[in-house]
Amino acid sequence: MNVMIIFLVLLPLLAVLAMISRKHFSKYKGGEVAERLQKVEVLYGRRLEDAAQQYIEREFRLFLILLGVLWFAALGILLYPAADQPSEEIERPAAGENATEVTVHLSDGEKEELVTLAVNPRRMTEEEFDTAAKAALEGIRSGMAGKNQDLMHVTQDLVFPSQDKSHKLKITWETDHPTVLSRKGKVRREELTEALEVTVKARVTDDVHEAELSETVTVLPANATETALEKAERVLIQQEESGRNSATYQLPDKIGEVEVKRQAETVKGMICKLYIFAVILIIMLFLVRRNKEKEKLKEREAVLGQVFYRFVKRLTLLVGAGDNLQNALVRAAEVEKRYLLPEVWYILNSIRSGTAEQKAYTELGKNLGLKNYIRLFSTISTTGPRGSNQLIQMLEQEVQEAETEKRDEARKKGEQAQEKLLIPMVILMATVIGIVLYPAIVGM
Repeated sequence: MNVMIIFLVLLPLLAVLAMISRKHFSKYKGGEVAERLQKVEVLYGRRLEDAAQQYIEREFRLFLILLGVLWFAALGILLYPAADQPSEEIERPAAGENATEVTVHLSDGEKEELVTLAVNPRRMTEEEFDTAAKAALEGIRSGMAGKNQDLMHVTQDLVFPSQDKSHKLKITWETDHPTVLSRKGKVRREELTEALEVTVKARVTDDVHEAELSETVTVLPANATETALEKAERVLIQQEESGRNSATYQLPDKIGEVEVKRQAETVKGMICKLYIFAVILIIMLFLVRRNKEKEKLKEREAVLGQVFYRFVKRLTLLVGAGDNLQNALVRAAEVEKRYLLPEVWYILNSIRSGTAEQKAYTELGKNLGLKNYIRLFSTISTTGPRGSNQLIQMLEQEVQEAETEKRDEARKKGEQAQEKLLIPMVILMATVIGIVLYPAIVGM
């Protein structure tokens, strides 16, 4: 209860702080949110600030909604009437009822333990059982026929309850022809050619006392006189089968004395289905929303990884030919114009605006995110200002490492392709073996 009170006080305070913080999104724009958005899409300057603000506003709205839901839930729990202190005297369930589970607190002064105690129902006296069993047997006799005319003309399932009406006694059933009349009262008379007498035994017990009922019922063969409902069901099936050439099937209004109406789906059932569908749809949309950024990030990493060798190879050739580093970066980055070139242009513009080259190149590697780009631009930030010779040596070493990585990646893809080819090879081999063995097996 104290926890609920804390929630009722704390959640409105959090909501107020959240609404106040909503006016100060600027402190978030250059932080983790902006970095994550920048990895998904090339965004800088005003566009990055707008995207970060929209993202944070959306998350704040969701946060406030969840706070409201939690607050109302906490308020409902707090207003729910508290249970009275339970009595130490436990009322035992009546005979035939289910056991009651009670949680008992044990303490020896040093240790505490919660134990679940099952309080079983009170046992019947012999007089109580005789009275209950007599009523149960009378109920069995009166209701066993079910929809049948009587027990001498059985054409439909019988009623074999597993408990009496008071739910105090258990009832088990046995028949001497279980293939015709099962223990559950199911009647199977398709193979009968004449009436069959079946002995049915019902045993009533409370796990201590027992009483028995024995009845003889007569099951009629399938070609015996049908009830009106059985006849109506058979006629419906026959009409539907005979009218399969038609595009529609018209239900009859009546079959004999039996009225026929199509069961309409209830409004409540439709609402439940729509609700379940809406819940599933919301979950799917939520998962899709969460996975979009990951998919875009994976696509970006894949594209940048594929062009790294071409980029560093071209950069090495341009620098070796005497081009300056900034121009060489732009011309080399033209191998990929969606992600790589915009990142390079942004860093070069920041250098022209006064940012130190070492810091700018380090930031470029960080923005690109992949370890090979981070390694490349970290090295450029330290060796670039010292002279072109050392830079060329470093770039040639990067080209060699990129070639090695490219060969390793090609080898891995080849191994994966070979593994994928094993399945069709096995299928083809099994097919060939089957073609070869089939004539021999048929000729045996």
